[in-house]
Amino acid sequence: MKRLLVIGMALSLMLLAMSCGKSSETNSSPAAAGTTAKSSTAVSAGGSGVYKIGIATREITNDYNRDIISSAQKVVEGAGGSVVIADANADYQKHNENIENLINSGIDGLIIQLGDAQQLTPIVAKATAKKIPVICAGVGAPIPGVLSDLNGDNPLLTVLAADALLSAVGYKGTIYVVYVPGAPLLETRRRIFQSICADFPQVKLIDVPAEHNPAKVQTQIEEILTANPVKGSIAGVYGTYDMLVSGANEAIRRAGRDEIKVIGIDGDKIAFQMLLQDGSPFVTTVVQDSPGIGRQCAEILLGVLNGKIDPSTIAPQIPATCYTATRKNVVEAVGLRWGEGFWNDVQISKDEIIAKYPQTDPVQVVSPTVP
Repeated sequence: MKRLLVIGMALSLMLLAMSCGKSSETNSSPAAAGTTAKSSTAVSAGGSGVYKIGIATREITNDYNRDIISSAQKVVEGAGGSVVIADANADYQKHNENIENLINSGIDGLIIQLGDAQQLTPIVAKATAKKIPVICAGVGAPIPGVLSDLNGDNPLLTVLAADALLSAVGYKGTIYVVYVPGAPLLETRRRIFQSICADFPQVKLIDVPAEHNPAKVQTQIEEILTANPVKGSIAGVYGTYDMLVSGANEAIRRAGRDEIKVIGIDGDKIAFQMLLQDGSPFVTTVVQDSPGIGRQCAEILLGVLNGKIDPSTIAPQIPATCYTATRKNVVEAVGLRWGEGFWNDVQISKDEIIAKYPQTDPVQVVSPTVP
């Protein structure tokens, strides 16, 4: 079990370097295939045209961001094209400026990751005027002129996360909600969680507005723990995404408050590390197929550029598959999301995990059904 001790140090380092590092290698698994509502055309549509594709991302703070970008880049370059990536480093205005710059740079197609649908609408119109096809990842709402928005189904992701956390805390107690104000996806996950909890009168919710910075979140939660020293005064922490809540998880673990339960959304590698860490309060991550989102974005965009996909046949929103990962199915969940290389990468013995946590629950991959 000694190698399990490595995780604590690894998590601390990741809090300081969340936006650094190369794109993650992802697994081509059954859960990563066929992620779209209308995927049969898109999956086979990547053509051989040589195109310059712009990718504008609001930030690259976690595996969700990195894997969407790297998967899209792999498809485009595999088809002989080139990619220009513009990262706004969580600066919303800079993100909009980057998109406009890409539109004026001679690109053939554009992928926009994250952003505010209202703010993006007039910018997308400029791309449409130049006959540049645009597809989005993770915006959360259809935009006029955009081929589609591919993303995890946030209502479904939130329901799965809420079910896990509320069950873990016995449907009562004070739950802190960690989110970033102004981030549309996170605002949606917060709003839906609030609606679900409204049915449980013994549950009290307290917002923790944060930045995209796990280290700062750790400090915020440390202060909350200090102000609420009695065990039972805090039931749980709802994290609107895994990397953001990693700071909260570390604060709780160091304080020895093992009665507090923590969940997150995305299925980032750090989430699985938290799930397997000794003394960790983290109990669930809801995994979404981030690599599939990026891959499908590029395949659809290339298909439209090559004339192999009729834009009118593309659904305005295309949801990805997702599933809940717990200690009872973590081995299968890791295999689906990260592959067997995960265990060596994080220096954890899979055999020791199986011995410690009996794998009694299968992974249930779910996909929204749309007409």
